[in-house]
Order: sequence, then structure tokens, then C-alpha cells
Amino acid sequence: MRRLLLTAIATALVLCQGAVASGPLTTAIVDDPAFTGPQANTAFARTRGAGARVVRMVLSWRQVAPAGAQRPQPFDPSNPADPLYQWAAFDKEVRLAKAHGLEIIAEVDTAPQWAEGKKAGSGANSGTGSYRPDPVEFGRFATAAARRYSGSFQGLPRIRYWQAWNEPNASSYLLPQLAGKQVVSAAVYRGMLNRFADAVHAVRRDNSVIVGGLSPFTVENFNIQAVGPLRFMRALLCLSAGPHPKPTCNERAHFDIWADHPYTSGGPTRSASNPDDVSLGDLPEMKRLLDAAVKQHRVVSKQRVRFWVTEFSWDTDPPDNYYTVPIQLHARWVAEALYRMWTAGVSLVTWYLLRDQPYPSEPAQSGLYFRGGTSLSSDRAKPALAAFRFPFVAFRERRDILVWGRTPTSNAANVVVERGQGKRWTRLAVLRADRYGIFTRRLPVRATGDLVRARLANGKGISLGFSLTRPRDRYVLPFGGGGGPQR
Repeated sequence: MRRLLLTAIATALVLCQGAVASGPLTTAIVDDPAFTGPQANTAFARTRGAGARVVRMVLSWRQVAPAGAQRPQPFDPSNPADPLYQWAAFDKEVRLAKAHGLEIIAEVDTAPQWAEGKKAGSGANSGTGSYRPDPVEFGRFATAAARRYSGSFQGLPRIRYWQAWNEPNASSYLLPQLAGKQVVSAAVYRGMLNRFADAVHAVRRDNSVIVGGLSPFTVENFNIQAVGPLRFMRALLCLSAGPHPKPTCNERAHFDIWADHPYTSGGPTRSASNPDDVSLGDLPEMKRLLDAAVKQHRVVSKQRVRFWVTEFSWDTDPPDNYYTVPIQLHARWVAEALYRMWTAGVSLVTWYLLRDQPYPSEPAQSGLYFRGGTSLSSDRAKPALAAFRFPFVAFRERRDILVWGRTPTSNAANVVVERGQGKRWTRLAVLRADRYGIFTRRLPVRATGDLVRARLANGKGISLGFSLTRPRDRYVLPFGGGGGPQR
């Protein structure tokens, strides 16, 4: 009885301190031009310096496999050493990333012509994506890729995270999407996903398969079709709509990690206008649907099913001033977005991009670095780089301040939380970050000043100051002034 009483007291003390965190938050970066260009070594070094531990890299099936309308003979698509495969460029990219201590998400997409289905008419075929890729051939390529990067092939490093396609709910990547008003892309993709997952797991059981991150918005026009991510998700996982989803078919999807791309037309709490779309504010709803799918045995996995964001960003002003985010507000939104995603159950967030694309000729100005020219050495860090590396938020809640953050190294550490006024900073608390580097607490207000910040007690890191005054939300273009589907 005494032991039970002591345990209860200890538990109550921990809960009162509010220092319980729910899980990790790993950060990643995707920037294909930077990672494949002549300064890839610098790009990977800066990625690591940004606190990221993972990179998402595109492994194009079409570029690696032989070309042509017919599969050449002889050719063994499951053999990573077949001489018709062209792996050299991706081999180099993998070695460089691993040399900088980065884990890799290999995102496999785009079928060679000989592995596509035959198009019948153009009504349902608007878009540039691959048309009905052969799931058997996709599985064979997955076998070859997973064998090549198994850690035991010709001295090449291992890849453990494999993403099956990109945005399979959008015609930019997969065709067809719709037949009349019926979603057909989900069934096409399920066949591809299951063959891919079975192949990757057959090479190494501890590999992880990621669903192709979903495009965030419903789009139907003459250029592109995109099925709303929640609608696509229900079709893929055979679940009904409504607060209590029920199975609608006997098919199951094989994967270990669900992934989404929750681009948002405002701040970190804004929801999409269409009920089937998913922006930052809608991630809890997507997580509930994922949990329901697992509970209803709609998912085949021998791992704990995880929830990741494999692409996300906002464009900044400068350089693009057309409905984009002012540079200082952008830094705040980056830190808060990481927090909101973590509270929604997301355990990995991938930022797009490392550096801005050329402006104004290219649309994406969402880099953590301003582009200074062709050379990365002339780039300048944006304030968002510090927010991404050492995310920290503070919100006034009645008589308390809720603080949350993650250390730059994602490791346990002592963290000092301070409140500032002018040049003076007053210590509020010393917190202990957990084994994932996460720290969170509700602190009583004991000092004046609007800004709150966190710094490592060892002096090796300091966050940006986070204002307790919440800025008003504002409308922005999710993909910047370069255009794209905006909702």
C-alpha cells in the first residue's frame, strides 16, 4: 500500500509539472535540385546543420529503368545489377547523404513507358502523371531498389524508408483519377502500393513503407484533377464517411507510415475550405481516420503505424510579395507549424525546400535560405532556419504560459526558458528535454515582457524569441505567387 501511495504521489508531481511529451519530432528536407546538383555536398551539410536528420530523395523509376514502349529483352527488372539499369546518379546521392549522417526517404515514382497501361480516350486522362502503372512491374523495381540499398550490395549504404509514389491523388503523378464522379485512382494505387510494400519487406522485414504523400486540395479543371485527400484516403482504406467509419470492402492496404502534404492558405491553425481537403488545421481529422483504419484492420503492417508529413512549406516575402508570408511572421509560423503537427500525432515533418528557387522564373520561394545566385556559398539564411533548427513556441493560457520546443540535436538536455523585455531576460524555468529533445510545460506568469525564448543550458543553442501576442491570421497562397491550385 505504501508503494502504491508513493507511486501515486510521484505521478501527480509529474503531471503537475506538465513535462510529459507524447513522442518524437524528426525533421527532414526535400530539395531535389540542391541534392543532385554540383554542390550537393554543401546542400547535405546545410541540411544536417538545420537540425534535419532525414532527407527525402526522388528515385525516378523512369530514369533508372530502360526506356522504350516495350520492355527490352533480355532484362531482369528484379536484379539490381542488370546492366540496363542506370543507378549511378542515385548511388552518388545516397553515398553523400549517408556521409553526412542523414537517413533517406527514397520516394519512387514515374513509370517507364513500357510499364504503363494503354490509355483509352482523354476525358479521364487530364494531367501528366503515369497512366495505370503495372503493379507487378512496380513490385519488381521495388525489389531491385531495396536489394541494391539493403546495406549488403557492392558496399552501398542502406535505405530503410521507402515511399511508394508521390501525391497519387493528383493527375500530375497518377492517371486516371476519376471515371465520371467515381474515384478510380485509389484502387489503382492500392494495387501498386501492396506490390511495392510486399517487395520491400521481402528484402528486409525491418524496412518501412510510406504511402505517397497526398496532395492537399480537391481540383477539377482541364489541366489537372486531384481527389481530396480524405476522400482518396477513405477509398484507399475502404472506409465509409462520417464520425464512425465502417469497412466498405474487403481490400486492405499494405504500409507502415501514412504521409500527407498539408499545404495551408493561412496560419498554422487554419483548415481547408473543402471538407475533404487537408491543411494544417485538418491533420487531427486525418489522424482519427488513420486510427480508425488501423482499428478496423484496413492496414497490413507488422510495425506501429506512424503519421508523417513528407512535404510542407510556405513561400516568403521577400523575395515573392504576392500573397506570401512576411519574413518575420514566417519564422513564427514555422515553429508553430512544427508544434501543431506534433500535437496532431505527426512524428516526422519534411520541409520544402533548402533554398529558394530562382525568382521570378520559378515558383517556389519556400527555402530556409535566400538564393544568392547559382552558388550555395552566396545564399543567406532566413530567420525560419533558426525556427526550424530549434523550434520553440509560447502561448498565453489564462494565468499560465504554455511552452513547447525541441532541441536542435533532438537529444535530451537541460533547457532554460526566459521571458524578455527590451534587452533584459528573466529566467522562468529550467526544463529537461526528453530523449527525443522535446520539452513542454505550463508555467505561471512571473515576469513582464512579451517575448519568450529557450536556450540550452550548455550554451550551445538558443531559439528565436516567440511573442505572447498572437498575430492575426492572413490569407496566403499555399504554393506562393507562382500559382497552382489555391483553396
